[in-house]
Amino acid sequence: MKENHVDYMINQQTMAIRCARHLEYQTHIIETGKSCYSSMTSLQLMDYACKMGGSTYKGRQESVKFKFSFYSKIPILINQNEEIIMLPTHSPSHIDNIWISLEHFHRAYEHPEQGKAIVEFINGERITVNCSLKTINKQHQRASALMLQELHFPRKRMVMRVE
Repeated sequence: MKENHVDYMINQQTMAIRCARHLEYQTHIIETGKSCYSSMTSLQLMDYACKMGGSTYKGRQESVKFKFSFYSKIPILINQNEEIIMLPTHSPSHIDNIWISLEHFHRAYEHPEQGKAIVEFINGERITVNCSLKTINKQHQRASALMLQELHFPRKRMVMRVE
């Protein structure tokens, strides 16, 4: 029998998840007021949390692809009951990818270095992401569209196209 071992569960306090670039740990997790590390990859954490929320990571991904026609950098509805949506800054398998919680996202602005942006969370904490301000704003827009359709107007049979 396969044992389900998870050393971290994505929750409403999770603000961001990124590659740890560490010998022992795969993932660095930023929560409200603290940070921690996981031996699991961000995709393993995402898949486990999706399963706990009623689907798989791939299932959530396919649903968003179908409903919104997003084919890359797809935001993921982790848990509908807890209203947890994570948006990626890059392809999920890219080493620079950071998963950012829509609930904690406050704003993004230009970083002094070209090709980078600063994401500010509601609590005032900030992180630097290796993607442009245009990319992070587009990802925020996509995740917001997902939130509106899936959480606020789930009975409306809308097909949303976000360019």
